[in-house]
Amino acid sequence: MTEPLKQAEVEAPEEAERSLTGVDIDPASNEIKLHTFRTSRLIGSHPNLIARDATLETCDLRNSALMDLRASRVVLRDCQLLGVDVSGATLRDLVCINCQIKLGRAFGVKFERCWFENCDLRETEFEESRFERIAFRGCDLRQARLLRSPLRHVDFRGSRVEGIAVGPEELLGAVITPDQADTFAAAMGLRVLPMPDETAG
Repeated sequence: MTEPLKQAEVEAPEEAERSLTGVDIDPASNEIKLHTFRTSRLIGSHPNLIARDATLETCDLRNSALMDLRASRVVLRDCQLLGVDVSGATLRDLVCINCQIKLGRAFGVKFERCWFENCDLRETEFEESRFERIAFRGCDLRQARLLRSPLRHVDFRGSRVEGIAVGPEELLGAVITPDQADTFAAAMGLRVLPMPDETAG
């Protein structure tokens, strides 16, 4: 069985050629590469965007439509991604730390070696996605939907998972902690009850 992902295994971006602060992100030729952006903003719809070897810090991508995004070796820190839509994307070697991604949409996304740490992913939709060595550490996944998404290479340890929607067949092989077991059992429709004391009168 594959070992859970370690953050050090995620490939880091190559050294940036440009560093920009406080400007709108303008994807030239629909590509972002070898850049570092700080307190920048990306708005609107950018289908088929390519992002590689890029770092975004305290950037605002709220409600951006990034369908069919192709991203590799990208780091996001302290970014606002409320309602972002990356459906159909391929995300490889992504590190996402302290980001707000609540109500995000990620239908049919391929995730490969992605590390999410201390991210708010409440009510995010990951349905029909593929996960290859993914870690959610200290994240908030309450009410997230991961139906029809095999989770055998996903590490949920340390994350909040109350109300998560998963299918029993997809959960096989996922990595969880003992205190999360009741929540995942409930998500699959099981009832976890203590044994009754049948000797009591």
